[in-house]
Amino acid sequence: MRKKRRVLPLLLAMVLVLGLFPPMPASAATLYFTAVNNTVAPLTSDTMPFWSGGTLYVPYSIFDASLNGVGVGLGLYTSYNRDSRTVTLFNLRQMLIFDLNSGTCRDDVTGTTYISRAIMRGGRPYLALNTVCSHFDLEYSYNQLPDIPQGFLVRIKSSDTVMSDADFIDAAKSVISNRLREYTQSLNPAESTEPGTNPTTPSNPGGGQAVVGKDDSAAYLAFRCEAAAGLTDILDALRESGRCAVFFLTPQLLEEGDLVRRILGGGHSVGILADGGEAFPLLEQGGTALERAACARTTLAYAAPGQREELEERGWVCWKETVLLEPDGSVSPNSFASSTVRRLGKGDKAVYLTLEGGENAARVLSALLRYLDRENYIVSIPMETML
Repeated sequence: MRKKRRVLPLLLAMVLVLGLFPPMPASAATLYFTAVNNTVAPLTSDTMPFWSGGTLYVPYSIFDASLNGVGVGLGLYTSYNRDSRTVTLFNLRQMLIFDLNSGTCRDDVTGTTYISRAIMRGGRPYLALNTVCSHFDLEYSYNQLPDIPQGFLVRIKSSDTVMSDADFIDAAKSVISNRLREYTQSLNPAESTEPGTNPTTPSNPGGGQAVVGKDDSAAYLAFRCEAAAGLTDILDALRESGRCAVFFLTPQLLEEGDLVRRILGGGHSVGILADGGEAFPLLEQGGTALERAACARTTLAYAAPGQREELEERGWVCWKETVLLEPDGSVSPNSFASSTVRRLGKGDKAVYLTLEGGENAARVLSALLRYLDRENYIVSIPMETML
């Protein structure tokens, strides 16, 4: 009885608090706000921080006052060279260069190389926040926002900042509320535009966490890979179309460091394929291989249905596909794409499409992506909290 008495006042308090804020967008399971010192940056889908392998990533532009949208500096300047696929951060004393091709970064002053990588997401490089802050003597914090369920604030701070996180969150409450309202309206521009005016279409990041409009459906794409055949061509097709996917690799494939680093460096997610026997030994073996190959971790698992419940109780996130398809060598790319779209149908719910990796998957992928785009499917990878 005592527990019930405590819960009721808490629920009533939550109802009152939630009434002060706009509703959370249905397409986002978790929202990550960003602040630079004492200023909250605009909340947009193509600059939102995200977690990958236990590391928090932020867009490289957030460190540069001329690029971060708030004009607040951290004493750093940044540049992104698309030809060499390198991101450079520097001040008067230090320079750090992230190489997207090799999945590493180096101190250009001392020549020291670090095992830290940049990730492309939506055509924008994201950097490991802890690496940048440690190198340039910055601080960062990560706090759940008390008044927004599943809302978090990533705050990057220089030595000029004296306000505590708790005081800042309290002082910025109205600004955060406005940022959330603007973001919610950007997802449904037609509903927030006055009659007779042209709505502003939100940008499509092209990968990662996609913004799904009123007439769009989310299609989350995964590849089940028991061998490396066709993987290079699959990655090329995804890169050319600006799309990202989840790759479930066997523990043996996860030992191929160059391949794994290319997948992660392209903004894709990696999971462990563990449906060929007892799941736990395979997941442990795959996790060790992934950490050795790319200093990364994952909680994504592809396991047999009978083992999923136990895995999820232990913290694993199990992939549950809408449909698993294996392209036949005799079918044309357009025929496969057309039949796949018909099979998926068109509804309000997101679809989770898995393809058996291999040369046939690579052969039909470009056509499939075109057909999905034609039917207003937004192809991306989901956050782990959405599975």
